This record gives sequence, C-alpha cells and structure tokens, in this order.
Amino acid sequence: MTLTKYQRGDPMEGWNDCPTPMMIRSQNSSQSSIPTTKSTTKIRQDCDKEDVLKKLEKIFNLEINLPEKEKSHYETKLKNTVSDMSQRDLGFINNVCEEILSSSPNLKNLKSEVVDHMMNNDGVSTWCSPLKKIVSSIKI
Repeated sequence: MTLTKYQRGDPMEGWNDCPTPMMIRSQNSSQSSIPTTKSTTKIRQDCDKEDVLKKLEKIFNLEINLPEKEKSHYETKLKNTVSDMSQRDLGFINNVCEEILSSSPNLKNLKSEVVDHMMNNDGVSTWCSPLKKIVSSIKI
C-alpha cells in the first residue's frame, strides 16, 4: 500500500496556504489588463479630464450625508487628483460617476467596486478613499 504525501507527513506545497499579495497579483495579471467592473463590462479609456470634473461637480451637488467641511475636503481632494490620474484610473472614476448619475444607481455594489479597485491597484488610495466615502454617503 502506497502512502500519500499527507500520510507520510511530507510538506505539501500550496496546500492550505493563505495567498500572499504576490500570488494575488500574479493571478490578476493573467487576466485582462483592463479591470472589469460589475456595472460595466470595460472601463472607458477615451474619457477626458474636463468631463470627469464636470461629472464630479454634478455629484457634489447631490444630497450627501456628510458635514459640509468634510464634503468640501473630499471634493477638493478628488478634483485636485484628477489632473494626475492615469487614463485607466480616469476611466474608472468616470464609470463610477456615470453610475452615480444614472437613474437607478446601485451604491452598495459601486462601493465594493471602489474598494476592489483600491485593493488591486497601487497608488490610488489618495482618491479612492474619498470616492468610497462619497459613494457611501449619497442619499437616494
């Protein structure tokens, strides 16, 4: 009778290991280089910074459950970072804005998409955290 690795006590590589950030990145890199969202199939790559700024202005005119000082802080932070965003991040924030401004936004899913984007991309926490706070504070 032949014993398995488990029965012999040999170490089983990869068995019951928690994924490391490097493992997660390698799994994500094997997928499409353009992240997909639940609300749209692909992030638009052809959006303009001025369009995004106009959409952000419309969003900050909506009813948001935040103190005025906090709201203006997030507004300034988001608007100032738009000019430095990569095209991919600009496309992402554009899709989020379009979803918020749509007739029936699903803010719960949208918040999880922002968190997913923040977890899977480097250098986006400066604007993703305020965006997440705004998305979760919008009154419908």
